[in-house]
Amino acid sequence: MLYVIGIGLTGRKSLSESSLKTIERAGLLAGGARHLEEFPEFKGRKVAIGADLARMARTIDGYLKKVKKEKSRNPAVVVATGDPSLFGIADFLLKRFGKKKVRIIPNVSPVQEAFARIKESWNGCKVLSVHGKGGRGGRGLEGVVEETISSVKAAVFTDPVNTPGRIARELIKRGASGYTVYVCEALGTKKERIIRGTLKTVARRSFDPLNIMVLIRDKRSEEKGPMAPPDYLFGIPDREFSRSGGMITKEEVRVIVLTKLRLERKGVIWDIGSGSGSVAVEAARIASRGTVYAVEKDKKRVKDIEENIRRFNVTNMMIIPGTAPGCLKGGGLPAPDRVFIGGGGGGGGGGLSGILNYVSQRVKKGGIVVINAVTIDTLSSAAAFFKRRGWGWEVVEVSLSRTKPVGGLDLLSAGNPVFIISARKP
Repeated sequence: MLYVIGIGLTGRKSLSESSLKTIERAGLLAGGARHLEEFPEFKGRKVAIGADLARMARTIDGYLKKVKKEKSRNPAVVVATGDPSLFGIADFLLKRFGKKKVRIIPNVSPVQEAFARIKESWNGCKVLSVHGKGGRGGRGLEGVVEETISSVKAAVFTDPVNTPGRIARELIKRGASGYTVYVCEALGTKKERIIRGTLKTVARRSFDPLNIMVLIRDKRSEEKGPMAPPDYLFGIPDREFSRSGGMITKEEVRVIVLTKLRLERKGVIWDIGSGSGSVAVEAARIASRGTVYAVEKDKKRVKDIEENIRRFNVTNMMIIPGTAPGCLKGGGLPAPDRVFIGGGGGGGGGGLSGILNYVSQRVKKGGIVVINAVTIDTLSSAAAFFKRRGWGWEVVEVSLSRTKPVGGLDLLSAGNPVFIISARKP
């Protein structure tokens, strides 16, 4: 059996009597140098965990085979910081040895310790890590920045390359603001220090390599910049969007459209005839690791989209000004996984038929196209197009009525029905 035992900031003192007895009867003890120093009396074999995890795994594997052959009951133990399952070594060991051979005994994680130090609740906190990911190429950093922007609270395990300062500078570059930032350095050691500041102050400083970075979005930010996005995932009220001439996909219809798009965290999304960009903004918030392209020909509406990008602090959305499908051709846009075509589609030069002809060629196999139609003509045209090509498709008709005060009474005022056509490319 292989035990993975978490050690808290107080070291050996943080372990239960059961964990200490398990280590005492082990024949092999692996861990970081500072963890192994906690057990000077250990008589078995000690293995320091370095950068070469595969080598450590081979050593453990050899020991476990020897134990099985000799029918010994002396386990192997790996000691690790805090909760080994939280961006720790447990995941690697489970994949290498299988769940039946591994038992995990967690301890208090550094994230829990950090929030205890700053005296904040960590309810709803998104825990992230850039440790060893992306190196100087920053791929790991990019994902963490996107996740942080979409979160109210985030705790980040940093590394010597992707430091708190670098993370703060990247967030500022993306237009983020309104965070209280804590950098909890060298927790549990004599060098422990808690630094509190803004993204700007953290961006200018250097820190101990052993740290946890905590970011909490201010309820009322005094910094200029994008407003804090709503806590709810989607269904933003219409009144919160900048829009010209009432050009917006109503919030109830928008929710159904987003459902029919079957959005995933990653992927490429085209919103053709974006209007105010309400669907594009909400799609970008859901597909936080993807990219949304908002296509719009009207200059006033383009300005609305720009304002809504700023207002909701969306960083994974781009505007493609122009008339579809012409503005999409030759623009080097990646093939979409999902396409939404709003009422009218922002089209010209062939209208909906021209847009669908182009989209059907570019959308990936298994990709989904959703169209909002307010006329029978558009509905018929879209249905005929998908029938001819043998795509699976369906139509949902949405009729909405809202209360309206009339002469001291509240009456329901009906809006025009909207037909939502969704199809999947075979």
